[in-house]
Amino acid sequence: MKYKIPKYLIFFLLLFYTSSINAYDKFYYLDMDYIMNNSLAGKSITKQLKKISQINTDTFKKKEQDLITEESKIIIQKKILDKNEYQKKVILFKNKILDFNKNKKDAINTLSKKRVEAHTSLLKILTPIIIDYAKENSASVIMDKKNIIVGKNELDITKTILKILDTKIKNIKLN
Repeated sequence: MKYKIPKYLIFFLLLFYTSSINAYDKFYYLDMDYIMNNSLAGKSITKQLKKISQINTDTFKKKEQDLITEESKIIIQKKILDKNEYQKKVILFKNKILDFNKNKKDAINTLSKKRVEAHTSLLKILTPIIIDYAKENSASVIMDKKNIIVGKNELDITKTILKILDTKIKNIKLN
């Protein structure tokens, strides 16, 4: 019986010791997507990107309609023009279509690059805010919400960080 008591005692001491160690660690999480979409800077980025996208869409729809009209004219002229003249017009038209597709692809790639650059610049502004919050609140870990399976609502600092970010920066200009 003498040997059983120390074993239980050691077990309970180890159990309470590890619990007390974890009690000093502060873990928080925040929803980065929510901050990117709902902050004033994030909304300004979204608005600017939508405007650029709409301009591109309108421009390419107009060019596409012009190409459709031109194609119809070329098809009508098939019987009127001689074979060589018609082939030249078809080749020129195909080149216009290739240029159109290349320009459209370039515009999409440029918009994607602007989106990435804007979110990167917002993240550069947001990182020091999160670091300062961690220092002030003695946080050991701050994680993105999408990496959390279950967490207490009290550990969610999204709204707090959003308020701090909105006071520091209102918008981000795209190049």
